[in-house]
Amino acid sequence: MANIKYKFVQPNKTVKSGEAWGIVLPTGEINQTVISGQTPSILKTDNGTVRVLNESGQIIEQFFISSGVATVVDDLCIIAGEHIVSVNDIDIATASSYDDEFHQMVVEGLKALK
Repeated sequence: MANIKYKFVQPNKTVKSGEAWGIVLPTGEINQTVISGQTPSILKTDNGTVRVLNESGQIIEQFFISSGVATVVDDLCIIAGEHIVSVNDIDIATASSYDDEFHQMVVEGLKALK
């Protein structure tokens, strides 16, 4: 199956771009998986974890995201949020040093990953 291109963007920069088999978005009580050939759509994302999947459905990267929006058009998924950070680029101590809802979610997410 074909890959979908993706781009994670914050108001001031592009955080990451690449290709993957699928992207799992936090969209409420049910996560939405975006794959190649999907109908064009705009999805509201919640605070949570975006998962980048390979052809086997395995997670190859994970990002914490604040609520935002994802746009899917022509095998391109653009995910926009105020905060987007790779799970590999932050630790519990750093996230704990911030006093906001996003970083509290990051702390809980990192604890759950251990």
